[in-house]
Order: sequence, then structure tokens, then C-alpha cells
Amino acid sequence: MNSCFFIALSSEIKLFIELSAIIGPLAILGVVLLLKRIEKDNPEKIRWR
Repeated sequence: MNSCFFIALSSEIKLFIELSAIIGPLAILGVVLLLKRIEKDNPEKIRWR
């Protein structure tokens, strides 16, 4: 991200962007791990493409 645009943003927007950058990938990882656990218990339920 270009730093001159980041400087112009308010502090609430900066906080939101930083939290989204951290929480977003963790949420995706959590969903993948949950699906793998469901697949281990019941392989017919989940089909990976």
C-alpha cells in the first residue's frame, strides 16, 4: 500500500485495515482446518475440488 494514502486516512480506518490484515487470514485458516476435521470424521460430507 502506498504510504502517502495511508497517512491521509483517519486512525479508525487504519485500525480497521490493520485488524483486517491480521484477522482475515486467520479466519480463512480456521475454516480450512474445520473443514479438514469434518472431512476426517466423515469423508463423504466434504469434497475438495
